[in-house]
Amino acid sequence: MSEQYFPALQKFTVLDLGMVLLPVASQMEASCLVIQLVQEQTKEPSKNPLLGKKRALLLSEPSLLRTVQQIPGVGKVKAPLLLQKFPSIQQLSNASIGELEQVVGQAVAQQIHAFFTQPR
Repeated sequence: MSEQYFPALQKFTVLDLGMVLLPVASQMEASCLVIQLVQEQTKEPSKNPLLGKKRALLLSEPSLLRTVQQIPGVGKVKAPLLLQKFPSIQQLSNASIGELEQVVGQAVAQQIHAFFTQPR
């Protein structure tokens, strides 16, 4: 895997597979972790503590709330409002600026949209 595909792999892992994103030191470490998790998933899915739920994450999940609070422009007040309208990270990341503006206003909506769409 090359550097150019690493962000796409991270997005795929969180949004498509529903897994928790863990900080890793390198692409190699990330690749090994994903392979290990997929292999474990095929053995016993219920014993994989890192595998997220296939359905939308609930607002009551503290890890989801903390994650959304870390998005630039979003804090403890705006995060719950966003999660009421967009109950998963995938829905939030796919929201248009117009949809976000209805919840948090224009400036913060642009920050959120840029966070999810601009390459890092």
